[in-house]
Parts: sequence; C-alpha cells; structure tokens
Amino acid sequence: DLPFDRLVEVLNPERSASRHPLFQVMLTVGDTTVSEPELAGVTARFVTPEISVAKFDLTFAFGERRGADGSPDGLDITVEYATDLYEPRTVGLLLERTLLLLESAAADPDTAVGSIPLLTPEERQLLDSWTGPRTHAPELGLDGLFTGQAARSPEAVALLFEDQEVTYGELDVWSNRLARYLSGRGVRPGDLVGVHVERSPHMVAAMLAVLKAGAGYTMLDPQFPQERLNKVLEQVGAVAVITQTHLADLRTGPSLVIDLTREVVEISGVSGAAVETGGSPESVACVMFTSGSTGVPKGVAASHRALAATFVGPDYLAFGPQQTFLQCSPVSWDAFALEVFGPLLHGGRCVLQPGQHTDPHQIAELVERHEVTTLQMSASLFNHMLDEHPAVFGRIREAMTAGEAASPAHTAKALARFPDLRLLNGYGPAESMGFTTTFTIEPGMAEGAASIPVGGPLFGKHAYVLDGNLELVPPGVPGELYVSGHGLAHGYIGQPGLSADRFVADPHGPAGSRMYRTGDLARWNKQGALEYLGRGDEQIKLRGFRIEPG
Repeated sequence: DLPFDRLVEVLNPERSASRHPLFQVMLTVGDTTVSEPELAGVTARFVTPEISVAKFDLTFAFGERRGADGSPDGLDITVEYATDLYEPRTVGLLLERTLLLLESAAADPDTAVGSIPLLTPEERQLLDSWTGPRTHAPELGLDGLFTGQAARSPEAVALLFEDQEVTYGELDVWSNRLARYLSGRGVRPGDLVGVHVERSPHMVAAMLAVLKAGAGYTMLDPQFPQERLNKVLEQVGAVAVITQTHLADLRTGPSLVIDLTREVVEISGVSGAAVETGGSPESVACVMFTSGSTGVPKGVAASHRALAATFVGPDYLAFGPQQTFLQCSPVSWDAFALEVFGPLLHGGRCVLQPGQHTDPHQIAELVERHEVTTLQMSASLFNHMLDEHPAVFGRIREAMTAGEAASPAHTAKALARFPDLRLLNGYGPAESMGFTTTFTIEPGMAEGAASIPVGGPLFGKHAYVLDGNLELVPPGVPGELYVSGHGLAHGYIGQPGLSADRFVADPHGPAGSRMYRTGDLARWNKQGALEYLGRGDEQIKLRGFRIEPG
C-alpha cells in the first residue's frame, strides 16, 4: 500500500505522452452501500458528477449493493474510457460481454472461465453469415468439366503461346491421345505422375492427360535444382514422369519416363476419342509443394473437388468466354491452377508466357498483344508492374493481388488512375486450393488506409477466427484463422502426423467435416471483412513464397 507518487519515483518508468506510465486499464471493486449522512438542519444526498476526463484509458468500476438487511443486492458497473482511443460501440460491446461472463459464471459456477461464450446473439448471427454459406460441392472431376466445355466450344481458342493457337477441340484430342498412351504404359487411376515439361501447350495437354487417365499430377519446374525435383518424386511416389528430351535427366525417380519429344510418333498414332477413365470428385487431382519447417517441402494433396470448387461456382472473377487469362505464375504455385483452369473450364483463353521465370516485360507485351483481360499477381509483382508498366492496368479489366499484404498506396494509386479496373485482394493457402477469401477494393477505399482487408470466403468455402479453445471470437478481436469447405486438401503426402496437426475436426461445420489451421492471425472488421494481422509463428512470405526459417 504505497502513495502513487512514491511508486512512480521508485519505478521511474519511461514517460510517454500517449499513455499512462504504469498501467492503462484499471478494475476497481467497492461497496456502494453507503447511507446518506444525517446532518443537523441540512438535507443531504449523493450526487455523481458527470465525468469529462478519463484518468486512465479504460476503467471498470464494480460497486456492490446491499439490501436493508445487509444481504447482497447486485452490482453497479461503471465504465470510464478515453474517447480518443475507444468508440462508444466498442465499450458498449465490452460491457455486454462482461454481463455475459458474469451471468454465465453465476448460473454455472463450475464452468471453466475459458469456455464461457462471450458472443452476443447478434454477433453470433453475424459471424454465421460472414463465415460463408453451406453449399453443395461440384460432382464432376476437372477432366469432365474440361471435356464438357470442349464439346460446347470446340472451335474456340483455348491456348495462345508465341505464334501458336490451340483450340478446345485440338487440346481435347491431344490430351485424349496422351491419356490413352499413359494408360497403355501402365498409369492407373489413383497414381501420381510428375509433369516435367516447359511452359507450353504440351504442358497443359500433359496435365489434362494425367487427369483423364484417372491419375493426379505434380508439376516439376524445369528451373528447380534436380535434388529438389528428385525429392518431390520420391515423396509423392510417382509412377511416371512426362518430360522432354532437351530437359535435364532426373537422376532418380520412377522407371517409367514418357518423353514427349522422342515418343511423339507413337502418341500421335493413338486414338483421340474420349476416354472413359478420369478422376472422381474426391480423388487426388494434383500435389503442390510448399515450404516445410524441417527443410523438406510439404506436398499438399488436392482433390478434383477442391480445384473445381475454387473455379466453378464462385463469381469473384468474370469467368466466361470473354475472359483472357495470362499464365505467368510459377508452375509450382497454387496460383498456377487458377490461371489455367480458370479460363479453360469456362470457355476463356489462356495465354502462356514463354519461359519459366515471371517476366514483367513479357507480361506487359503479352497483355497488349493478346488483349489480356485478367491478371493475377503477388503483391510485390503488382507494385512493380504499377511502378514500371502502368499502361498494363489501362488494358486489363481485372487484377488480383495475393500472396503478401497488399500495399494501400499502390492499390489507391492504381484505382485513382484506372477507376474502371476491378481490383481484388485475395487470400488463401495451398491447403485450401489457393483463393479462399477475396475483397473487392473500390476507388478511394485504400487512400490513407493502414491495410487492405482480405475479405470474405468464396462461395462454398468458409473462414473462422478462433481462440485457443477453437471458439469463435467476436468481431474486432484477433484470433487464429482457420479455413474449411470444398476447397480443403486431403492433407500432406506421406506425412500423416503433420496432416493430423494442421487438418483438424471442424466444430462449427457438419459432422465429420475438417478445417485447416493456417497459423495466420486475423480479425473481422465491422463490415464483415477479414483483416490479416500477420503470423502466429516464425513463417514469413517473400514475393508470395512461404518460407520457414527453421
């Protein structure tokens, strides 16, 4: 029990004009049952003066009342707060939660404090709508969706590469031939096949062929070190590799190697008629590799349903025949799948950038040459393109930025110069097949903003902000971001322990459903959009790549 001045003198805290030196939040408990003084010849009563200055940032004062017989008669609760720091609505919600806490504890004193629900009924209703509606998943595999589109528009251009145009009908026949050839060489439904092919129409045909054979593919970027590619093949247990003669031989891996260059005559002699195999919605369509904390990349196994649910149904982009995508992302990214299947499942066109490296100069040239409508970029690439090649944004209709925190200054600049541009900020790990939430940035919205929200979940996907007990946290409160829904991967190839740790039961979804623990911190804002707050561990992102320094 010390005089306040003495405490400050001994502790000598660092002084700041922005906050109280010792503490900012105070809670007091007192007895308000004090009878009015009886003074001779004078009538006395208690008066509570109006408070105009808050002594601390936030003060909760609990006053115990007692009845005439001295028995407890409830609590008076007064909150005093600095209006420069808190909005009245925020303090009002704090009071509501305090009442929920006290009423729940009084009703059931044996309840663990951490399990007492602190959501108001209105907030729970809001969160139920913000986390995303429950929908039916697509019942077709990717190969079936593409085949159906090719049948509807066989003469339409599907791929553009350098001076080459490939129609939907041609791509369908090419991939049918290769699918039959793969099956004839021993590839069976459920197998995994490495695609070690340079970016070209042959690469897309090889992907589709693997899917039509009922197998799943994993992309092997020719620019990656051989050691990395060999580890990938070993980890997925690939039964075959599709490659080209001029690419470096992989020293290890499956004995079955399909060389598109040497075996072109044999493949061309196979029937191009429709194949009867193909993937079911739940079978593995692709395995994507991302950073691993042990230094060994993690293989994310995504189903046909996970990919289809991301590209068929949601309307975050203007999917359709009028759309021309540029495929320029690294083939090892989940973003690669959007740039290929986004147009090909809807009758659009896919422009393939030559070479394996994302090249800003080529992007600018190809956008102008092929009248590209849709560009997907990491935030770093978006910023660079706006600074060095701003004319690109006057030609395209849609731009998506993702992979890193969006720059408010750059997004504001882009929309100020090009107000007709549809600009989206997206979020989503490979474990949820890329884009899980999106946010449409309107002109003027980013000016002066500290950050850009990542929005709400796509149709068929869900996002939760949870506390350590996997309970929903109220709007405005930080928590860990979990995602679920049709885009969720099966898990990590060959790593059941890690899969069990990151893919957990979803207590907020239907029985038997799962959710993915992202490790990202987020909160809901008042408008129902998610705000990304950083990581809950040491993982970092650099130009869209997930890197775990450990």
